[in-house]
Amino acid sequence: MLLKGALLLLLAVSSAYAHTGVVMPWDSSEFDYSTAPPEAWKVLDLHVTVLLGVLLFCLLYHQAVTTWRVRHGWSDVPISRWRQGAFYLGQIVLLLSLNGPVHHLSDNYLFTAHMVQHLMMNLIWAPLTVLGLPEWLVEAALSVGWLRKVSDFLGRLPVKFLVYNGALFFWHVPYMYDLAIRNHNMHIVEHIMFMVTSVIAWFGLLCTAPSVPKPHRFAQLLYLFAMTLPMKLLGAIITLSTTLIYQGYVGAPRIWGITPLFDQRYGGLLMWVPGGFVLWSCMIYVFSQWLKEERAAQAVEAAAHALAQGAGGSVRG
Repeated sequence: MLLKGALLLLLAVSSAYAHTGVVMPWDSSEFDYSTAPPEAWKVLDLHVTVLLGVLLFCLLYHQAVTTWRVRHGWSDVPISRWRQGAFYLGQIVLLLSLNGPVHHLSDNYLFTAHMVQHLMMNLIWAPLTVLGLPEWLVEAALSVGWLRKVSDFLGRLPVKFLVYNGALFFWHVPYMYDLAIRNHNMHIVEHIMFMVTSVIAWFGLLCTAPSVPKPHRFAQLLYLFAMTLPMKLLGAIITLSTTLIYQGYVGAPRIWGITPLFDQRYGGLLMWVPGGFVLWSCMIYVFSQWLKEERAAQAVEAAAHALAQGAGGSVRG
């Protein structure tokens, strides 16, 4: 009921205040940032298409984990609070990345901000969203034949690696990157591709559904390490370049005294270091879990061996 009420409220507000902070999908007029005051990026406007999309996503999720769970008998156990928290936190991150200052800075001012936006979607929103999916909901979805086939194909680590990094490199080809900056519709396509491929990249690692194949811990470590390499390579190329690779921000208003070349270098550095930090943190977690599992297995084996020796001694006695 809360989400339904929020949806109705959003529609009412967007209709009443179409030109005072809420950006409507049919509003074709674009703000001219080249003649805007320096602080124009601080405007806290909201894109109604983004809000409606996120609210619809949240509404479907809420229905699935409450009403539909009971109606279809997917699970007798309610979803845990931490999963719900992870999912909704992920959607808040998505809203922050696609609205307000982050949106303005990434679209109209700074290459660096654009990299921040992409990292928010790929390395924060996607894993939080996957973590928010309960096992029984995934199992219900995979009971659909074609979804199972797609999941099995995309669940292979080499496929995930190629899909995610293929999209990453494709949209960082200078022509495609500048096209996305110039053309809003292409920019939307770029973001959708990043969101879809990042969910694919994280799904097999974070999803705990029994029927989803779990790679061995060593394979997970190799996969995560391999995932750091394309980002580091691309980040290094962008950071160390002495010329402008991307032209989309050449005519952008200059803020904080950042020149286009240094803006490009800062953005490349973000891909090079912080992006890799997230993946390395995941590697540390996977290794710790692997070590914990190995110790637990050794403890079980030692207990079984001691029990067998005790039983043997009793028989001899």
